[in-house]
Amino acid sequence: GDYWIDPNQGCTLDAIKVFCNMETGETCVYPSPSSIPKKNWWTSKTKEKKHIWFGETINGGFHFSYGDDNLAPNTANIQMTFLRLLSTEGSQNITYHCKNSIAYMDEASGNLKKAILIQGSNDV
Repeated sequence: GDYWIDPNQGCTLDAIKVFCNMETGETCVYPSPSSIPKKNWWTSKTKEKKHIWFGETINGGFHFSYGDDNLAPNTANIQMTFLRLLSTEGSQNITYHCKNSIAYMDEASGNLKKAILIQGSNDV
């Protein structure tokens, strides 16, 4: 079910809403926004072969985060840092639909050169 948790054990006003699966011991943190609009995302064409970051390079692109938009800025980041420190492992599910692109491996060549890169909140 849904619960409000406060991993940094500070003021209850900075608690974040999560889904707790009591059967598996998982805590699921909601993303913000919860989904990305289905549309054509374009970037200017250049001959330079480099990675294109959705949140920086693509016109209209943005970053997504976790936690409630109604919280003070950086509150969810602080709580996520404490949640990571208190956890032994973590996982993330991302659903990726992009026509004429390669998400992981080019099956024709077995090549990973065109695989998407995902950057975490710690810039890794």
